[in-house]
Amino acid sequence: MKRAVSELLPEVAKRADEVEAGRRLTDDLVSDLRAAGCLRMLVPVEYGGLGLPMPEALRVIEELSTADGSVGWAVGQVGLSQLIIGCGQKEAVDAIYAGGPDVYAAGAVAPKGRATAVDGGWKITGQWPFVTGSPHASWLYLNCVLVSDRAVQLSDAGTPLTRIMLIPADKAQLVDTWHTMGLRGTGSNDMAVSGAFCPASHAVELVEGQPETIRAVNSIAQSSLIIASVAVGVATSALDDAISLATGGKRPSLSATRLAASATFQDRLGEAHTLLRAARALLRDEAAQAWQRSVAGQTSAQDRAGTRAAAAQVTTLAASVVDAAYGLAGGSAVYDTSPVQRRMRDVHTATQHFVAGRNSYATVGALLVGEPIDTGMF
Repeated sequence: MKRAVSELLPEVAKRADEVEAGRRLTDDLVSDLRAAGCLRMLVPVEYGGLGLPMPEALRVIEELSTADGSVGWAVGQVGLSQLIIGCGQKEAVDAIYAGGPDVYAAGAVAPKGRATAVDGGWKITGQWPFVTGSPHASWLYLNCVLVSDRAVQLSDAGTPLTRIMLIPADKAQLVDTWHTMGLRGTGSNDMAVSGAFCPASHAVELVEGQPETIRAVNSIAQSSLIIASVAVGVATSALDDAISLATGGKRPSLSATRLAASATFQDRLGEAHTLLRAARALLRDEAAQAWQRSVAGQTSAQDRAGTRAAAAQVTTLAASVVDAAYGLAGGSAVYDTSPVQRRMRDVHTATQHFVAGRNSYATVGALLVGEPIDTGMF
């Protein structure tokens, strides 16, 4: 697979403008990604998937993101979908992969829908934003709060009870909302559902202490590493773009000195290069540790919060590298034709994702001093 992905990178880079303009991956690019194995990376081997360890999948996502952030992001979110599908009951997983492992699945963790119990399952209604890959999806995972007699059901701790519902994408309607600053090619539109039926076997129950819940929250925690991998890939190419400008002989306006010979440029470039190394090292260290804990089934709230905090720090560092590259590129970076400009927009869109936010730092701190936390997402 590694060779197939490497051979695909020039085509991904060549199609980046088309992907961004169309606000979605092109059908032929999806076919190429499927042929390279990118849509089956985290599907279990028993269903024909590659069953890659998470650290290996993250490296693929990072590599794709060097060519185009939107493509890396889209493939990463398919991987997250596979992790969440794997938390479902066997009957549901069998149905989803009945036609093979290369299922383009998409969804949303945020509980933006309402589910009411009916005979044999659930009736669900809602509208979920940020559903990456919505134009291509054949299956969806959609998180819902549980409702009875028009009232939200609560746990003993007073938090809303939820289920992640696995439904065919043709039960939902795409709402064209994806007009954004960056990651424009991801097709992360809203998906709306009105009274669709979801069988009980296709609902992932999020009840504290259940094995499915532990796997689901682990998957959500690992999704932060997927986002961090995209950010590191984007930062890698942004820095390469700045280096190429300098080694290509660029001279700043009104300067007799080549950019590459500028001590100020060299200092800022060296710092950005070192920050990128630090971000990548933290990402790979945390990915290896998180995977080992996941395989051993020994993850805790502290572990999951630590994973998200590490991913948030990686994403922040990567964004600072892209900002440095954008500054070093000078006036040419302001044009839409500049890849540095697109990378700057992409990475700052990534930093807005909730799993890359600062709340995970506070959770780690609270756990370190023995204070209570909201365990809903940890």
